[in-house]
Amino acid sequence: MTQQPTTPGDDRQESQPVETVSDWLAANLGYHAMAPLTGTDSRALRAATEIIELYSYHQRQSVLDAFCLVVCTMQGTTRELAYHAIAKVMNWSDRERIWQMAGLPPLRAERVCAFEPGGCHQDMREEDDVA
Repeated sequence: MTQQPTTPGDDRQESQPVETVSDWLAANLGYHAMAPLTGTDSRALRAATEIIELYSYHQRQSVLDAFCLVVCTMQGTTRELAYHAIAKVMNWSDRERIWQMAGLPPLRAERVCAFEPGGCHQDMREEDDVA
């Protein structure tokens, strides 16, 4: 990775690698969840995540319309990944609302993300409280 040159007194920090949506989803759903993605699906998933980031700052229906169009380019079997990716940028609770507002057909999410409420990841503090 190329670092930005800095000058004395420059407050910028070195660039940190950005966690990709694929890395985030793999951490939440397991790497096997990414297996069905085609090249088109992968690019659409990244684009959908960027669109949701835009929506988090500019909540307009036109942005959700763009999200819908991009998600619809994905295979039906991989669209669930775009649903879960909403939480990478927004909150877990935003997924269903955004999905519906975008006009996407109802989705029966078959997977539960490890870090979402009710997921299999347990915070160490919770384990300490139980013991």
